[in-house]
Amino acid sequence: MKKPATIKVNLLPKDPFLSTPVGKLLQWSLSIGRYLIIFTELVVIVSFASRFTIDRQITDLNTAILQKETVINSYGELEQNVRDAQKKIDSYQQIQQQENVTDIFPTLTEVTPPDVVLTDLQMRPGRVTLTGTTLSNVSLGILINNLQVSGRFTDVSVERIGTAKDTNSGLGFKIEANVKKVVTQNGN
Repeated sequence: MKKPATIKVNLLPKDPFLSTPVGKLLQWSLSIGRYLIIFTELVVIVSFASRFTIDRQITDLNTAILQKETVINSYGELEQNVRDAQKKIDSYQQIQQQENVTDIFPTLTEVTPPDVVLTDLQMRPGRVTLTGTTLSNVSLGILINNLQVSGRFTDVSVERIGTAKDTNSGLGFKIEANVKKVVTQNGN
């Protein structure tokens, strides 16, 4: 058997306004625009819900920062004590080096021949540089030998030998040597 054909009757006439560009725009906005509005509402709802998560993260971070700040502040006094101790150690080392500088003068007086004139004496921790003039190369040899034989100097090296610049006769020299640290009676 055949199906009877269905007949559709539209009793409402088609509005001529929907054929105009403004009518088409209005019809589009009513059909597609509602989906845009729903999508926008979903974005607003998601951003509103994520606000709670972000607020919780910010609160947790602020709490962690406060805890770490408290820990850092508790180490402040210890750090100051360490810095004070380091300053005292540095001061002690400087004083100890100054004592070593003054201890070397008697030794230099002993090893320097009478006709050798020291024009410059540079002392650094563990190192001394002698610059001067002498009238003969024999005196220079004695000075170098005395420095090497002395128990106070090591690695004696002659940096420069030449005619003296300031005087008409004699030799100018520059000698460098390492200074051994000598233990004194008080244990330094």
